[in-house]
Amino acid sequence: MSEPDRRLHAPRPRWTPGAAPPFAMALLLGASAAGCGGRAAAALAGDRAPSDRDGVARVLPASPGARSAQGALVTMVTPSLLLPDLVGERGVVASEAGSRRVLIDRMRVVARDDGSLERAAELLPPGQVTALKLPTRLGGGYVFHASNRGSAQLWRAQGWLAPLEPLAQLSSEANEVIAGFDRLYARLSHNHRLLAIDAQTGAAMPLGPLPPASAYGQLAFADGWRAVVEADLRGLLVTFDAGTTWRALDVDARPSSLGVIGGDPAVITANGFYSVDARGGVTYRTLDAPEDVQEPPARAQGPFGRRPLRAAVEDGWPDSSTTAVVARGGALARVSLRDGALLDVVTDAYPERQAACHAVRAGASFGFVCGERDGPTVLYAFQPPLGMRRILRFDRPRFVTASGNGALVIRGSCGEDRAEQGGRAYCVVAAGGGAREIRVHAPWKDVGLERVVALSDGRVAVLSPPRPGVSGQLTLLNGGDVTTVPLRLPSKPRSAVRGLQQGMWLEGFEEREPGVLGGWVEAGGPITGVRIDVKSGKVTAGEVRQDGTGALLSGRFALSLGEGERAAESTDGGMTWRPFELPERDDDARASPTRACGPVGCAFGGWIRIGWGKTASPGDLAEAKPPPVLQAPLRAGSPISMRCEVLGSSTPPLLDRASAAPPPRSRPGGRGASKGNASSAWAPFRNTAPPALGADESGLDNGAPYDIVAMRAYVWGKRGADWARAGRWLVRFDDRFDPDGGVRSSAVSASPWPDEASAAEAIGMVTHGAASWGAYLDPGGRAALTHVCRGAGCSLFAVSEGLPILPLRDGAGRTGHFLRPYPSGAVQLGETWFFVAPGGSYETVNLWRADLGIARLLTTYSRPARTSYGVDPPRLVRRALGGGVGLLISTAPDPGVRTGSWHVLPIDRDTGALGEAISLGRKDLAGTPLTRCHPGQDGWLLDTGLEGSPSFELGGNGAPLDGAEFRLRLEPGSACVETMALRLQGVLTRASDTPIDVADGGIPLAATERSTGRRWRLRCAPKAAAR
Repeated sequence: MSEPDRRLHAPRPRWTPGAAPPFAMALLLGASAAGCGGRAAAALAGDRAPSDRDGVARVLPASPGARSAQGALVTMVTPSLLLPDLVGERGVVASEAGSRRVLIDRMRVVARDDGSLERAAELLPPGQVTALKLPTRLGGGYVFHASNRGSAQLWRAQGWLAPLEPLAQLSSEANEVIAGFDRLYARLSHNHRLLAIDAQTGAAMPLGPLPPASAYGQLAFADGWRAVVEADLRGLLVTFDAGTTWRALDVDARPSSLGVIGGDPAVITANGFYSVDARGGVTYRTLDAPEDVQEPPARAQGPFGRRPLRAAVEDGWPDSSTTAVVARGGALARVSLRDGALLDVVTDAYPERQAACHAVRAGASFGFVCGERDGPTVLYAFQPPLGMRRILRFDRPRFVTASGNGALVIRGSCGEDRAEQGGRAYCVVAAGGGAREIRVHAPWKDVGLERVVALSDGRVAVLSPPRPGVSGQLTLLNGGDVTTVPLRLPSKPRSAVRGLQQGMWLEGFEEREPGVLGGWVEAGGPITGVRIDVKSGKVTAGEVRQDGTGALLSGRFALSLGEGERAAESTDGGMTWRPFELPERDDDARASPTRACGPVGCAFGGWIRIGWGKTASPGDLAEAKPPPVLQAPLRAGSPISMRCEVLGSSTPPLLDRASAAPPPRSRPGGRGASKGNASSAWAPFRNTAPPALGADESGLDNGAPYDIVAMRAYVWGKRGADWARAGRWLVRFDDRFDPDGGVRSSAVSASPWPDEASAAEAIGMVTHGAASWGAYLDPGGRAALTHVCRGAGCSLFAVSEGLPILPLRDGAGRTGHFLRPYPSGAVQLGETWFFVAPGGSYETVNLWRADLGIARLLTTYSRPARTSYGVDPPRLVRRALGGGVGLLISTAPDPGVRTGSWHVLPIDRDTGALGEAISLGRKDLAGTPLTRCHPGQDGWLLDTGLEGSPSFELGGNGAPLDGAEFRLRLEPGSACVETMALRLQGVLTRASDTPIDVADGGIPLAATERSTGRRWRLRCAPKAAAR
């Protein structure tokens, strides 16, 4: 959509007669049916002229007798009929005892084998409705839940057709509801997290018996004691005591689903399933299609799929009030508009089986514009009784619009392609078959704003939309005559006038009646239909329609879904709108995402609305009583607030770039060198000068100076020498938590590259593939795992302050084949590095261990389906003083709590096996006293931000700040802070008043100015502790 304040400059179009050799086109389109609308503009991107072999447009001769005498022109289908957009056996929940339980379009129905139907008296609310049969431990009966437009609602019923009892309304849509041990679990759609609900009262509950995890995949509860849960990173866990304890469940294959088979929890794989009995035994069995597992219905064959009615609405044209013709996949079909049945099909109607075909009014009847991406565009005429005849072909995609009177406007030249130096070309095809070419001249910034319409009297109208202060104009082309008519905008209402001046005049303007143009204007949300008198230029605006969901526009037809169940339609180009009731329905993931309107009707949001005008009665179904909103009063927590004292600046002034860097020199001309990138910056890192270069030495550098962990790599050596012997390199990185400067540097190390060209390519100083640098800081601040990645492969380097750089190799001795580790996914224990990186698929995470430069894959952790990942990526932590390493996970908050909690899963350093989860407290540290860590204090060490918006008072300084982080040592029930870091948007200055008195034992803070890189040293204490 256009922005409401966009400035549209009205170009002055000019037609250049004789710009292309005119040619006659016998566009004899059958007269069996026609109409306005369809899609007003069939967008087939591109602009080359049609061609058979030589690039020149070819018009295939029309066969005689193409007109049909089947009846008068059908301009639109009426009255309207609303039907659900069925997908296979949509709505069938279960089949039993000669009947089927069906949930369809908000209705509960029992369909019996004898054909009889019985439905419940209540209408379920809008949304995707799903039913869950409750076990006896939760009271039996059914739970119905509906999700749509950002919320989910739950009801209980003692029987399938029994009255609905309101249970709870959630603040987000839900994908599924699961019956747990003693509560219900609802999985939210927007983040796939779980909520726990009391099955009797609908009150919020903690996740309770589930094992701690950042996210959960599938859940299967067999009875009141046994269950299998798929936990993020922890894999499959099983319990036999209603969740008091959980243990790992080892299976040999990746599970495809979890379920209950024969009363036991089961892990279903591709070829069988693992059944877990009550004694804990795991037995593998082949999957012999259990009785309670239904095979999905076979997919319908044919180009029109399972929904020919939707195809007819989206791309078809009515040839009577009860039928429409549509072309897809090389076939042409006549579809019943009563029930969607295929009445007749011609399978080989046209050869372009991969093309998308859309019906448009053309000539006295209708035809089809067929095109495929980066392929040809072909125009066909409908030939009764059910056939297609090719009229025009272009070798490349074209943009075709219908003028509403049988004429067509094709963007681009009528003849062979030429450079359009003389303006933008349009090929205008009259309803009678003649074609001519015009060119519109406008400043380059206004090209494309014009709207070209072929009039029924043979003239061509070029509409230049208005802009603030200029009313716009119409340019009428009649042979060689050019007439300009200024647009006369209405004077009120002011809101409509403002929309016409600032809004986007959409593609698809057409001649609604002789001498009257019609189209739509969108102004950043509001839509307005307009009519323009060609003779006087008078613009008439229709009713302004506000529609946050987006209206469907097609020629003179429009459908506005509006809010709730009150929709509106227009069949006169937006001059008037008629409201009607539109029941909302399930919006399942299999429903087509496309929406379209035309003379046949509209397809949108799981509904197919056939025709326009008065609709049938919606029935006597009553809305179910809405359930109460699920609410848990939040327990107020006190966010962390720090009061700080500025102690001084810890970094020197910025370096003089001109004096610090040597004169630019050419990069090596090796493979991948580019003339456009000819010099190395040899730039300082933060406030530290680059290594000094000798007169006969060359230097190359690259890095990531603006990442959270800033770093830079330098490599240098004598020109023309063997850099494997004479080359040197070092890496610098920044510990943003260090108030005393934070710049760390490796020792000067031997170059791993044999010459200057290889070094330039390796560090990304030539253009042979994009290379990116980065670093992962060990929370101790003295070491970093750096990487340079090109494509999916990365080279990793272990960098410790003052020590040589250590390249990492895999077990095969290769470098450059590692995947990029996760942020905060690397820690160093002594001389050993541990890091986590993506596995071979989205459902795996690899843990690596690197000793003395040799990295080996320690283990692989499983993840649930990709949509069920945790919000936070996997991250590693380590003990501050001991030798422990662990995976840090975040769990969801309990009801009434705003933030979640941290848990650590200890890792066996030799096998990678995970231990039992250890709780480290809430992620906002609410209720946890914060003190400075003393030297002998151990804990799980991590660098992190805190939830709850911590605040800092910097001695009265008003510089805006962001990115507050803490270096913590966490233990169950306690936390201490080593140091803190934040970034300043402005420049920090010392306050002129008396400094804040912060105790000597205050917590250090490193504040870095974004604009200068200057770092300040501060000392802070919680406000309650500041003296």
